[in-house]
Amino acid sequence: MKIFTLCFALLACVLIGCSDEKLNQDSTQSSVASIATPNSTMAIPMTAEAITKGKSIYATSCSACHGSSGKGDGPAAASLNPKPRDHTNGAYMDKLTNDHIFKVIRYGGSMFGYPTMPAQPNLSDDEIKEVVAYVRTLSNTYKRQ
Repeated sequence: MKIFTLCFALLACVLIGCSDEKLNQDSTQSSVASIATPNSTMAIPMTAEAITKGKSIYATSCSACHGSSGKGDGPAAASLNPKPRDHTNGAYMDKLTNDHIFKVIRYGGSMFGYPTMPAQPNLSDDEIKEVVAYVRTLSNTYKRQ
């Protein structure tokens, strides 16, 4: 049963993801509140709408592994090694740039040392930015702004 749950969660993660054409474009919009962490060139829209959309995408694409509250304790986490990242850990998450989180979601984590994190090629750039916005609310990154 654990293997089935893991396979289903990983398949769902892979199937949910779009193109990376806009990856290097500057997404700063002057009319939208945004956050850019140190060493980050990618601004993330921190609007209520973007965060709500990101939370919804997170629930369907990420929570199987990261858990509904982002602590890395989703149902598939039990069979993963290494365990999924705890997105509520501000000490760790605050060190990550928006660019880094975006690329881990887009391309998967294996190139960054997170071998169990699948790529999300079916998510659009805007959807990934919305997920990054939501993830930022899980740690102190957003709360301190």
